[in-house]
Amino acid sequence: MLETVRELKNINIDVYFEKENIHSLSGDGELMLSILASFAQEESRSVSENCKWRIRKGFANGELINLRFMYGYKINKGKIEIKESEAGIVRMIFNDYLNGMGCTSIAKKLRNMDVSKLRGGKWNSERVIEIIKNEKYTGNALLQKKFVKDHLTKNLVWNNGNLPKYYAEGTHPAIVNIDTFEKAQEILQRNREHCLGKSGIYKYPFSSKIVCGICGKKYRHKNRKGKISWNCSTYLKYGKDSCPSKQIPEDILYKLTEEVLGLTKFDEDVFKEGIKEINVPEHNKLIFVFHDGTNIKKEWRYDS
Repeated sequence: MLETVRELKNINIDVYFEKENIHSLSGDGELMLSILASFAQEESRSVSENCKWRIRKGFANGELINLRFMYGYKINKGKIEIKESEAGIVRMIFNDYLNGMGCTSIAKKLRNMDVSKLRGGKWNSERVIEIIKNEKYTGNALLQKKFVKDHLTKNLVWNNGNLPKYYAEGTHPAIVNIDTFEKAQEILQRNREHCLGKSGIYKYPFSSKIVCGICGKKYRHKNRKGKISWNCSTYLKYGKDSCPSKQIPEDILYKLTEEVLGLTKFDEDVFKEGIKEINVPEHNKLIFVFHDGTNIKKEWRYDS
């Protein structure tokens, strides 16, 4: 508000606040507004802290605040109930995942079945993973996963040890049993270990470097039973119906990069210093774009 009033003041426009009887163009106008704004900000902070205290007190007592926007549940007269039409989909997702179906394939299956999402949009692998990871489907709840960091912006941020978390059991009806949920988490963890280094941070030279020529999204690393390739992120999330791009074997990427840079062995530092990005205009073709604007085109074929 103060910034707006000051901008208007700079072009000689007066703002009159009736309740406070203050003119912004008067000699003490801005001083009074600054003082009142400070009081209002402090009052907002106090109200926010009181609300946080009440919510955290409820968490400590095992009180589940809201499941209104969770797929598979509904609120009926303040009571949490299972929405069977959606709960059946949740159980199908868990069963398919335990039977070896990947998240991208499950998402495609849901789209083919015309299953509606809670808030619209298309089913994708990330949404499927969110359901598989959510412990609330077991009837238990890990509380305070997120918290409001700033009372002014009201932005929610993930709670990475900033505040205590509370695990409450039997807070609402379960859709899947604990055994099914834990088996799904074991599969998720195994898949995660294939994609992550020991430090838990992605460490791939080609990350964010390869750009799909069809949809414009970046390629992502994929490890399937030891066979490493790079795939368009749209393809991985939605399948070939959304982006028909093809995978690129990682050994091909290393081989072509060595040829382009004139190396006998791949050097990550040389690669980052020389190559800005790698465009994929079509299958079996790559364009290496250098930081100085020059580019080199390469074609490749499967060894078989």
